[in-house]
Amino acid sequence: MDRRDFLKTTAALATVSAAGSAISAQAQGVMDKDSDAYWETIRAEYKVTDEFNNLNAGHWGIMSEPVREAFAKHTEFINAYSSHFMGSGRRVDPNARSYNVERAEIIDMLAEKLGVNSDELVFTRGVTESLQLLISGYNKLEPGDTVLFADAAYYSMQAEMRHMTVHRGAKVVLLDIPYPVTWENQIDVFEQGIKDNPGTKLILVTHMANRTGVIVPVKEIQAMARGYGVDVIVDAAHSWGQYDMDFADLNLDFVGFNLHKWIGAPLGVGLMYIRKSRMLDIDTKSSKGPAGNDDINNRVQTGTMNLAAVLSVRDALLFLADIGIVHIDRRFKALRHEWVKEFLDDDRVDILTPEDDRMHAGLTSFRIKAHPNAVELGNTLLRDYGINSAPIGNMNAIRISPGLYSSKADMAALAVAIKEIADKL
Repeated sequence: MDRRDFLKTTAALATVSAAGSAISAQAQGVMDKDSDAYWETIRAEYKVTDEFNNLNAGHWGIMSEPVREAFAKHTEFINAYSSHFMGSGRRVDPNARSYNVERAEIIDMLAEKLGVNSDELVFTRGVTESLQLLISGYNKLEPGDTVLFADAAYYSMQAEMRHMTVHRGAKVVLLDIPYPVTWENQIDVFEQGIKDNPGTKLILVTHMANRTGVIVPVKEIQAMARGYGVDVIVDAAHSWGQYDMDFADLNLDFVGFNLHKWIGAPLGVGLMYIRKSRMLDIDTKSSKGPAGNDDINNRVQTGTMNLAAVLSVRDALLFLADIGIVHIDRRFKALRHEWVKEFLDDDRVDILTPEDDRMHAGLTSFRIKAHPNAVELGNTLLRDYGINSAPIGNMNAIRISPGLYSSKADMAALAVAIKEIADKL
């Protein structure tokens, strides 16, 4: 099928047009938040190109229009007020706007959402920076101690763990996650790794695998590891904001978050969490005070951040709060089901993310068994069907991650494309 005809045909699958869904906020407030009609009103809050169907929201999120407009206003203000906003204004005028004051207010919002204390959170420029600070700063290792991580870890975090050989003199062990993956065997592989390596002091766990979307039982792994006297650093880049979770209940000590993926803030904003009682186990930066300083802000040295992006985190949180994480969770699972259901009994296609409801949200990967090259498959999806995805070369797989702007018609179009490609092989 010609790409242009394909896009026209699949667009017709939508039952309600985004243009026809611009209803009042009052009317929206009484709608069923799990209905397709309600989600058309949410989709209308995003300005997304119609040149292709973007199913790679996992790379980074698109700001909703309210957040994008707020970001523009924050940028305009900061561009006009410059360092006056950073402190000099407040020194002479107690009513002047102050970045430090507003940043603290937003940290308070984040702390309330996560169920933690404000002095356990600090902004970074992304989850990669957060985890680099946690991993490189972890100071409880002695030369010869072991650190573990699984092959599901993000590539740059694997590199950071390997660097502990040089940085801390640690023994680094890579664990292979079994396939097919289950809730139980994910716990087992880490426990066996600890048993096989009695000198283990630290493990890195990815809460939601970035390549497959598999949700890892971090609460259970954390509890198990504590029983062996082992610490856990958690990569939560993809979990918070994509599915309904009680973060405080996970009982974690060290976590890196991303705010420009599923929270929908502008690019360049992350978050780092350190439990207050564990603060001294992460080094301060060399310019941020002596050992014994338990201020989390002294564990980060970013230089000047994008202040407008930080201020826009408030707007992103408010936008998501209006929808509700319970409904976001259900929506992402509904979008996933819309295309995955077509392949549950199709032997030509492997769905790499389990159907276990505890183990998936929206992000899911697949492979066409007879197709030899994931990059070429991704190119075909984009070139011939207008579907932007994320090829995973080492797994010969394609990652699909819809956004809040995605429709069920978008997911149905993906299923049609996969079937057409498989039919030709």
